[in-house]
Amino acid sequence: MKKWRNIILVLLGGCSFGILSTFVKLSYEKGLSLADVTSAQAYFGAAILWLFLLIYKGTALLNGGGRIRRVSAAGIEQLKIKNKVSTRLRLILTGMASGAISICYYKCVEHMAASIAIILLMQYTWMSILLERFIFKIPVTGRKWLFVGIVLLGTILGSGLIGQRGTVDIAWSSIAYGLLAGFFYAVFILANGHVGNEMPAVIKSSWVVLGVVLLIMAVFPPFGKLVSLMHHQALPNYLKQVAVSGLLLGFFGMVLPPLLFASAIPKIGVALSSILGSIELPTAALCGYFVLQENISLWQLAGILFILGAIIIVNIEPKPNGQHRT
Repeated sequence: MKKWRNIILVLLGGCSFGILSTFVKLSYEKGLSLADVTSAQAYFGAAILWLFLLIYKGTALLNGGGRIRRVSAAGIEQLKIKNKVSTRLRLILTGMASGAISICYYKCVEHMAASIAIILLMQYTWMSILLERFIFKIPVTGRKWLFVGIVLLGTILGSGLIGQRGTVDIAWSSIAYGLLAGFFYAVFILANGHVGNEMPAVIKSSWVVLGVVLLIMAVFPPFGKLVSLMHHQALPNYLKQVAVSGLLLGFFGMVLPPLLFASAIPKIGVALSSILGSIELPTAALCGYFVLQENISLWQLAGILFILGAIIIVNIEPKPNGQHRT
């Protein structure tokens, strides 16, 4: 039962990421800009997560009861590791990569169907393999090259170019932003997997989200639009729309998935979690179809299935010689 509980948690985290593009599209339709959407997600997500951090620290303090506890030498060394400034700085940089994902991905969604934008984002799968090769010298096996080929084929099918009659209007800048989002996603996954793993999930996430906020503040200085609307009647409606979008994007994009993944992935493993997390792709496509009324052709559906199949193939461990799975 515990295994199924953790499987459900990972699925919920993937679905949570998958619905973000729909929320962004709806926010754009209500008049919000890229700066509004990314800033609202960062600030509201940080506020929620830091509130959780205060609750976590308050609970730990109460449980401690002010008693002096003996700490082993290993425990003292671990506490020193947690307090290293270098670890915190690397977590902040990791958060900046996450912030770059939001900026590039939401810029892509601004001029492209959500069902196609998510396919471009999913290119992080093969990009992470190549980054592992160049950074950590992890060899790329034949199965991984097959995986890359299947993903690229699925991308061509999922782009909607095949089966279209007449000319197709392609926003090349949006494609570039989508691929950049995939690259930053790959960077984020690698960094997140190697930095701060000794910290509790809430504390680690609080430093990551600080990096997100710092990057968003640097790219989109806060309060600029508030000052321009200060003497207009549109200000209350603007604040309302920002609050609604910020709460939704912040909670489902920056709070819920990291906490769910931090709780469940260590218990069921990275390979199975990668397969389950790919539910983000069909979730985004289905939300685009049912909520945004975006058309999904059979070719696009085939492309999505190709990519999902490739993710499953690359994460299935080969059978050891002489052994059979039951």
